[in-house]
Amino acid sequence: MNKRILVLGGGVAGSSMAYYLAEKGYDVTVVEKNSRVGGLARTCYYSGHPYEFGPHIWFWPGGKDDPINRTIVTLTNDELFHIDRRLFTYVEADGRKYRYPVHYQDIDQMPEHETIHRELAKNRDGGLRLIEHQLPELGHCTFADYFTAAVGGTLYRKFMANYTWKMWNIPGDALETSMVWADRFHHAYTKTGEQSSSRGIVGYDPIKFEDHTLGKGIRFQVYPKGGWNAVWNAMVAKSTVIRDRVVGIRDEHKQAHVLMASGEKHYFADYHTVFSSIDIDELWGEDALPYTGRMMIPLLIPGLAGAFPEGAESLHYSSCEFQTRVTEMKVITRHESPDTLILIEVPVLPGAATCFPANTIDYALEHNLFTEKAYPQQSEQAFATYHAYVDRGRKIPNLRHVGRHAEFKYWGMPETVNSAYLKALDFPPV
Repeated sequence: MNKRILVLGGGVAGSSMAYYLAEKGYDVTVVEKNSRVGGLARTCYYSGHPYEFGPHIWFWPGGKDDPINRTIVTLTNDELFHIDRRLFTYVEADGRKYRYPVHYQDIDQMPEHETIHRELAKNRDGGLRLIEHQLPELGHCTFADYFTAAVGGTLYRKFMANYTWKMWNIPGDALETSMVWADRFHHAYTKTGEQSSSRGIVGYDPIKFEDHTLGKGIRFQVYPKGGWNAVWNAMVAKSTVIRDRVVGIRDEHKQAHVLMASGEKHYFADYHTVFSSIDIDELWGEDALPYTGRMMIPLLIPGLAGAFPEGAESLHYSSCEFQTRVTEMKVITRHESPDTLILIEVPVLPGAATCFPANTIDYALEHNLFTEKAYPQQSEQAFATYHAYVDRGRKIPNLRHVGRHAEFKYWGMPETVNSAYLKALDFPPV
């Protein structure tokens, strides 16, 4: 039996795939372009303060016995901080902050509160519960369709419409929920008491009524005490990691192989399976799918122990300011310092690297502060392009895709690890 596995990309998906298959006895080689594995979730440091590409908090339903959570418990020796996420959003038009997600109790403080209450009543019963059969189905509607029905037009415009445009560079009436939200809500809520049915995920309520923490009902929200690097390093400890960059698939009809920037060729016939975790268009050496990227701007504030009100983790900016959110990293990492590090998140589009000095981009890439392709822009047209790539890859029988970028889904870390775990179930121990 051929036990050789090639994994293209050593981010969260690639590292997880390598881990689950190496544990079963397969000979795994991982190709990673960065100096460290972990992708955007790898931990870097600024003035001694740890950070990742945004607040990489692990949240997944169930407790430590869930197989996905158990992976993180095992790889960290259960050395985890348990996180209660408190967030605010700032609305420029109102000139004030509100709790985030939107809290029902905050509506009376809004200038349009009478209109908002009337709009909320349209699809809710006397107890303010959503009337499910009146809602569009997540996974078969646009972002604007669902959230306008769930919270009304005024709240949607105030908190979501501009934020969606800024976050993904795609308007809400073109943003599909089929891969953006349906998977995340399915994993997060069907195991924790929210309603699901044969129609799919229904009844998800964007409004909170009591608890001021994000992810109420998801008991396992954690951050590794030593940061994420040790987790990803442990995942590839039994694999061979090669630092190289994928140029693309070549000679796909005959002797199909993956060409690397070094000139090395990896022939598909030499491997049991080749798992790709990189952008699926990049795998073919092309640039056809739309993405929005991010620039993270670290700002150390000396002499200030805490920056945000009520110990909040992040401030979201729901209007059309240039930043989407500002995160205080030490709230998550528990780094002890008389100073604080905030991370300002700014959307960019592919090609933005040409707008910055070369040394700035070099530093940002090495220190996990910049990526041109962070979020897939998931429109109907983009999905059609993605599925065309999937069909194209079927001519190579041992090519498989894993992870957020290769599967073109809006996933966090646990959804990505779960995808690798499920695919590894197809492989018997050797």
